[in-house]
Amino acid sequence: MELIDLLKQLEIMVEEAPSKTFSHKIVLDRDEILDLIKEMKSVIPEEVKQASWINTERVKIISDAKKEAEEIILQGEKEAQRLLNENQKNLEALDKEYQEKIEYMIETNEVVQRANERAEEIKEKAQKYKYEMIERSNQYAEDVLSFVEQKLEETLEEVRNNKKELNPRM
Repeated sequence: MELIDLLKQLEIMVEEAPSKTFSHKIVLDRDEILDLIKEMKSVIPEEVKQASWINTERVKIISDAKKEAEEIILQGEKEAQRLLNENQKNLEALDKEYQEKIEYMIETNEVVQRANERAEEIKEKAQKYKYEMIERSNQYAEDVLSFVEQKLEETLEEVRNNKKELNPRM
């Protein structure tokens, strides 16, 4: 059962509890309330585990995205180096006056330019995805923890009120 359901159950128990004659105080089954509180305590760590899991997954996704971007860049560099080495062998066979022209052609080669542009696009997308995942994970964890905090504060306030009603001198 989720914490929200347990809190609703507690709320219903309080709302439906019979009141004492000529008083606004109610009668609740101590064992039933204590059992419900124990169950709430057991659920809270599960939600905290889920938030932790989300954070771990966020870190893993970011790490994987970084690795993929690095691999793509490394592959692009290797391919560029391979092409450079291949062309260098061809250049050695040519006359020196043509070497400058050929190097210029390689540097401005449309395929190489497109490969570099594509690698840059992929890198930008990976960065954007990384930041989006970080933001989403952080927002989800914050939402879960805020909700748990709110419910705990409400429960604590209810307990304090009940305690005051039991002992009006406090």
